[in-house]
Amino acid sequence: MGKMLDPTKAQPLVGVILTVLAVALLAGLLTVAGPCAVLDTDETFSCFWAFRALLGVDAVLLIISLVRIFEQDEGERRGLSFAAALLGVLIAALPGGLIDLCHGASFPCNAAMRPFALVMGAAIALTGGIDLTRMLLALRKR
Repeated sequence: MGKMLDPTKAQPLVGVILTVLAVALLAGLLTVAGPCAVLDTDETFSCFWAFRALLGVDAVLLIISLVRIFEQDEGERRGLSFAAALLGVLIAALPGGLIDLCHGASFPCNAAMRPFALVMGAAIALTGGIDLTRMLLALRKR
């Protein structure tokens, strides 16, 4: 059987994974999954704000994930993983859920930003959620 990770020691793997996901989200938003370039209507302007909100949430996620790499306290790691999981849900919910997007299905916000945010948000939420569950189960066994 494989060796179980000791929850009392620093485990940077989850922080590294979350950092990679945060950087991938940023790179995607700044390249292929960004909003329309034209801000001439209220609809395209809402896409711009969804993009800005995603950038802000991603900045918070990046800070949390970097702290998670170096954090040694088990309780703090649980809190950081919980926060990352919640931010993943927020990332998935922002474009088209909390902030309306353009009505045109072929516009970049609907064709790229929304599905990209859903996938990245789900990956982030799962990473944080699985790590939190793993730590809570180890805590329960003590």
